[in-house]
Amino acid sequence: WSAYGTTGQRCTACSRLIVQKGIKPKLVEALVEKAKQIKLGNGLEPDVTMGPLVNQKAMDKVSGYVDVARGEGVKIPVGGNRADLGKGFFFEPTLFDGVKPGMRVEQEEIFGPVLSMIEVESLDEAIEVNNGVAYGLSSSIFTENVNAAFRAIRDLTTGIVYINHGTTGAEIHFPFGGTRGTGNGMREAGQAALDSYTEWKSVYVDYSGRLQRAQIDNEELLGSL
Repeated sequence: WSAYGTTGQRCTACSRLIVQKGIKPKLVEALVEKAKQIKLGNGLEPDVTMGPLVNQKAMDKVSGYVDVARGEGVKIPVGGNRADLGKGFFFEPTLFDGVKPGMRVEQEEIFGPVLSMIEVESLDEAIEVNNGVAYGLSSSIFTENVNAAFRAIRDLTTGIVYINHGTTGAEIHFPFGGTRGTGNGMREAGQAALDSYTEWKSVYVDYSGRLQRAQIDNEELLGSL
């Protein structure tokens, strides 16, 4: 759902899957099988799992990135075409395999049902690849290693980090926003959202009746340090 839910038209949609070397073949096989099970159609119908793209412009954009991927030598084991459902801008759930850091399909935001798979040797490389793009909204890591999880929390330079959970989106009680080229520097939702609409005012109240000096010029305070 992280990649193909809402047809990938969500700011937290997973567009890159960074996978450790050695497990990629099985993961590709599982993803292809899962993508083929996705039912396209009217998103208001309960048995439909993926709806259409929003308009023709979005369709052209996604199709254009498929052409870019093919031009960069990327394999497409599933999807890559407009779905023939008659009326509507439907596009097949698509997987890009063999994507390398620096490719356009790895660096740019496609905003459609497209997942790029990037193979890495280590957690260090995974973190480097993850942080090596212009955007920084959300990341997730799936691991049974608690040390790896906390390293990801520390080193992934995104506004949101999920542990063993896909990048599903905002929670009303959590500050929501990103880093680098993502967002506007503020955080939505949660208590932090108040900073977007208000200004802080610091108020000093002195009830001692004495003339006060600045803390830096306070001999009593300095003497206690």
